[in-house]
Amino acid sequence: MKPGALVLAASTLWITGADHAGAQTAGATISDLDRAQALADSGRTDEARASLGAWYGASREPGPVELSRARLLRARLASDPDSAELDYVWVTIEGDAAHAPEAFLRLAQLRLLRGEPERALGDLERLRSSHPTDSRIGESWLWTGHAHEALGDLEAACNAWGRADPIDSVSRPAVAEALRACEAGGAVFAVQVGAFGETSGAATIRRRLESAGFETYVVTNGADGLHRVRTGRFMHLTSAALYAERVRRSGFEAVVVLSDPASG
Repeated sequence: MKPGALVLAASTLWITGADHAGAQTAGATISDLDRAQALADSGRTDEARASLGAWYGASREPGPVELSRARLLRARLASDPDSAELDYVWVTIEGDAAHAPEAFLRLAQLRLLRGEPERALGDLERLRSSHPTDSRIGESWLWTGHAHEALGDLEAACNAWGRADPIDSVSRPAVAEALRACEAGGAVFAVQVGAFGETSGAATIRRRLESAGFETYVVTNGADGLHRVRTGRFMHLTSAALYAERVRRSGFEAVVVLSDPASG
């Protein structure tokens, strides 16, 4: 996935001197920010970027609330994930308290899309610990579940989804679908690293995987007698594919396979 497409995909996961001349300038800059927000919400990305650029180019000192809002919007419109990450991090550290929870949530979503589920979990935990009464807490558990699934821990994912209570109508069906799959037995996919005729070969690759931080298990098919070394259990193909890529980056061969019902 191209970096720009990645950031735009993440953005679809949520829906927000004292003379006369000086006063006109201040009013214009507020209008530019409002206009940029409205253009972004309607999908007119290039125009939104231009309007936001005009707001940043104006001569004034914005307050923390206004600047936090602008940096959240700039992150949403960013053409590369690194720039978006910098703005989200700034809002979580330097921004006002009203915008920090959204920044934590969007930062976690971005990092999950980038294949960094451990960091996403940290962002979500900081959201809950720093802003325990925020309305986004329920949604944070949805994304905590996705992060755990991306790490191959389906039990932790199902536990998190059981605590999810998103306020928006878009996320609620996703929670219901995940819980139904958990109740039905969960795993549909797994990541397979090798298939061996001898248990010694399976044991060797398991030791290497576990030394690299991956939990493993073996599925033995009675028909061919092969010992299949696998890691992770997933309900969603996308999560399994992201996890397989993590395994490959650690130096192993990895393919996504259908999970054996007997193996969990």
